[in-house]
Amino acid sequence: MIKFLKNKIFPLHNYDFKSCSYPLFLIVYIIGFVGVYLIYVLDIYEKQAIKQGLYEKQIQAFVIGIFLIAFVALIDYHFIAKMAPVLYFAGLGLLLICAFVNNPPIYGWKHYDARRWIKIGGDPSLGINNPGFEFQPSEIVKVALVVTLAMFFYKLHKHIKKLWVLLLAIFITAVPVLFIFMQPDLSTTILLLVVFSTMVFISGVSYKYIITFLVIFVPTAIVLFWYVQQDYQTLLTTWQRDRVLAALHPEDYPELTYQQQNAEVAIKLGKLTGKFLDGIEADRASRSVPVRESDFIFAAAAEEFGFIGSVIIVLMYFFLILLIIRIARKASDYLGRMIAVGFGSMLMFQIFINIGVVTSLLPNTGIALPFMSSGLSSLLVNLLMIGILLNISMQPKRTDKTKEDDELGYIN
Repeated sequence: MIKFLKNKIFPLHNYDFKSCSYPLFLIVYIIGFVGVYLIYVLDIYEKQAIKQGLYEKQIQAFVIGIFLIAFVALIDYHFIAKMAPVLYFAGLGLLLICAFVNNPPIYGWKHYDARRWIKIGGDPSLGINNPGFEFQPSEIVKVALVVTLAMFFYKLHKHIKKLWVLLLAIFITAVPVLFIFMQPDLSTTILLLVVFSTMVFISGVSYKYIITFLVIFVPTAIVLFWYVQQDYQTLLTTWQRDRVLAALHPEDYPELTYQQQNAEVAIKLGKLTGKFLDGIEADRASRSVPVRESDFIFAAAAEEFGFIGSVIIVLMYFFLILLIIRIARKASDYLGRMIAVGFGSMLMFQIFINIGVVTSLLPNTGIALPFMSSGLSSLLVNLLMIGILLNISMQPKRTDKTKEDDELGYIN
């Protein structure tokens, strides 16, 4: 048993700790510290943060995250990839519980009109006052799907140019994505489809299939975009359709653009240097933005630190993505590269979508800003991804191709 742990799960003798991407860990925690500070400042005037313990929970999550990252970083990502079928079907199981199970101790839970959460314990009859622990299974599915697709392409790389491989990858992705779409959770659905497309593009799939897909997809997407704006459309819920229309015609939907309009005011009031030096008791326009501690936390950052601070935050995210790309490029094998590409693209598009929504460039979607927004399930899953990325960075660099890589046609 000990030999198995040392050689298969925790092969410390194979790790090059000097090559570990410590700057990635450092940037994540700097961004996290900024998020904790903003959550505290946002609600300290109204004392809501103290009542709800939002910033305290965020601090606790980051403390737990240190141990989580350290533990996961020591687990060989090859072993994690071998567990892909377990992760995939466990994710599907959680989505099924979320959709169909209604009775304690583990059951699906709604907020507003979206059934996206699983509740553990508590009393469903108490409604919004239900004290049970809750989390979003879609956050777990994000990691499970990336690892599953990476392992799938790795195992079938010799057949990667064949159409049936691409079709099977589409099916593997479509099953959990369909359940997430039905919750409904359009933003996570789009995010996972974008991550899938990125992994397919990097995987080595024949460009003729990619070009064919684009030829079909682009006009289809244009038609669908027109269709979902119509009164008789059935793909989206009424409120999802209205959010799309509100992004196109904000003047006609003031009640739906309320968050973004207030966020714009907060961003403008931040000016060049922000209100950081005014003290935490000073007025903040971002305090009037709904979901300010989560989806719209970037508005609070812009008001608190101004244009200069906002640029620094964006640059930190930029360097975070660059470090993940570097890990992907220096990965010792195809599997590590695919996992890093999957996680990197997921974080990158979450950042892009969140900031795009806050600045009114995109429709309001409900995507959190990684490592900064309040939300335990999202934060811990993102930290878990960082742990896996650190493990990939610690794998020894090979100067010569191994027999396995030669068979896969891997090009470093």
